[in-house]
Parts: sequence; structure tokens; C-alpha cells
Amino acid sequence: MCSSIRKLLFIASLSLLMALFLLLSPQTALPSHAASLASGKTIVVSISKQWLYAYNNGSLVYNTPATTGQPDLSTPTGTYSVFAKLSPTTFTSPWPQGSPYYYPPTHINYALEWRTGGFFIHDSWWRSVYGPGTNVNHYDPASGWLTGTHGCVTIPLKAAAWLYSWASIGTLVQINP
Repeated sequence: MCSSIRKLLFIASLSLLMALFLLLSPQTALPSHAASLASGKTIVVSISKQWLYAYNNGSLVYNTPATTGQPDLSTPTGTYSVFAKLSPTTFTSPWPQGSPYYYPPTHINYALEWRTGGFFIHDSWWRSVYGPGTNVNHYDPASGWLTGTHGCVTIPLKAAAWLYSWASIGTLVQINP
């Protein structure tokens, strides 16, 4: 019983420290090692590595290459949580036709929304290449010349299906530079 109380107090203290950190530094990402301290499920995205990691109780359970926002529409860094899950869905461009950022209505199989304004982790069936260098102009054998996303984090379909089934509403999402 005594060790259970100590464990509960430790978890409560850690949660309080994380909450204070978030309150004192909004829109900033936790250090990359913080995911290993968190209890529960955490998704960590490294923009510099173009990689996504999934942790459960501090242990890495999944990782996959990713593509984040292009330089003009960067993926916002910070700590968030999943607040919506959509499967399937259709994304509609907030930009008008004629805008360099416009895209036609696009079918998405799995989407986890982590920030208001339409920031998701989702599959991107039109991409075949993810990882380092894919958030800037690059050649994709399936689609030709592409750049990064409009601010979302995209991952391969198989990874998106796994992440969608694993993550729940409230899962921590940490976007690191």
C-alpha cells in the first residue's frame, strides 16, 4: 500500500510539474527527453529529423518517417493533445482557388487533430517518400515535385492506421523544432 501511495504521489508531482511548465511557457515544446518522463501515451514529432515517435509510459512503441510543414507554412512547435479523430474525412482548402496554397477536396483515411485551425497528423496517399528533406522541395516518384505540408504532420498510410487505433482523445502531442 505504501509503495502505491508513493507511486501515485510521484505521478501527481510529475503531472503538476508538466502543467506548470506548460502554463509558464505556452506554445513551446518540451525538451525531447520529456516524452520519456510522461506517463500514458505521447506522440513526439521532430521537425529537424522529419520523424514521428510514439511512446507509451515512456517506452518507444512505434516510429515512422514523417513530413511536416513547408517553410512558408511551418508546423507549429509546442505541446498539445489530440482532441479529434476523423476516419475517413475530406480536407477542404481554406485558401481560394488561384492561391499557391490551394488544394482540391482531398480524401484522408486517418486524421488526428492536435491544434485548432486544422492541424492534423494524417496519412497522405499522394506521397511515397517521407523523412529528412521532405518538408522542402523534393522529388517524389509517385507524385513528382512536392514540398512540405500546409502545417500538418503527414505519415505513411500504414503508420497512420496504427497511430489512429493507438492514440486516444487526450494523447499528448509534442512538436519539437
